[in-house]
Amino acid sequence: MKAQLELAALRRINRLAELWDEGGQTLVYLPSMKVRHNDGTVTVDGLLCPRNHSSYTTRLFLSQPFSNRGQNWTVHQIMGRAWHAMSFNNVPASLPWTEILANHLGQLK
Repeated sequence: MKAQLELAALRRINRLAELWDEGGQTLVYLPSMKVRHNDGTVTVDGLLCPRNHSSYTTRLFLSQPFSNRGQNWTVHQIMGRAWHAMSFNNVPASLPWTEILANHLGQLK
């Protein structure tokens, strides 16, 4: 039930957001996100992990890295696809998913 409420809030930001399941853990697919980067906007797919993943409290995986933002980008295979994640930790999983997303995206501005 909580996941559905959180998804509804995320759909106000990205109407195409959908829940994915990876081994019993919830992920949120965010296709064609408009991300503010430098002085422009870039369209990327996102995969929000609102829980612990690879020793991070939460993660935001993107379809491409932003080499001049964030640091220590890594590639992860999730749901049969390569996803890029920057080293940015300590965004609490207890936050609403919209706030988790905003915290991670804030690093790309």
